[in-house]
Amino acid sequence: MYNRSNKDQLIFSKEERITHKRDIQNLFNSGKKLNLFPFDIRYYSGKMGSLNKVLISVSKKNIKSAVKRNLIKRRIKESYRLNKKQLSNSGYSIAIIYVDNKILKFKQIEDFIQKILKNISKNG
Repeated sequence: MYNRSNKDQLIFSKEERITHKRDIQNLFNSGKKLNLFPFDIRYYSGKMGSLNKVLISVSKKNIKSAVKRNLIKRRIKESYRLNKKQLSNSGYSIAIIYVDNKILKFKQIEDFIQKILKNISKNG
């Protein structure tokens, strides 16, 4: 079977998602902004040692089809899940907003997510 620590590393659980309206307001009002096209990133550092929390959004204005928006969100979630170990448990709250009107391949999205996570961990 799976080693427990490896299994925990490879999941994107509900606890890792930003779901409360209050948390989203705090993130957009007091968070730092990072632009790396095709992504607009908002983040702030929370309590050290707590889980990093993520919000993923794809604009309905840019991508009309719900099927395509969900495809992009799935690709972003998967690339975050595979690369979240770059941040460790620093308690970051991160909003990843996709702003392009074209659908990128998974590899391209993963490269951008890796750059974003490096920038966040470096700038903290």
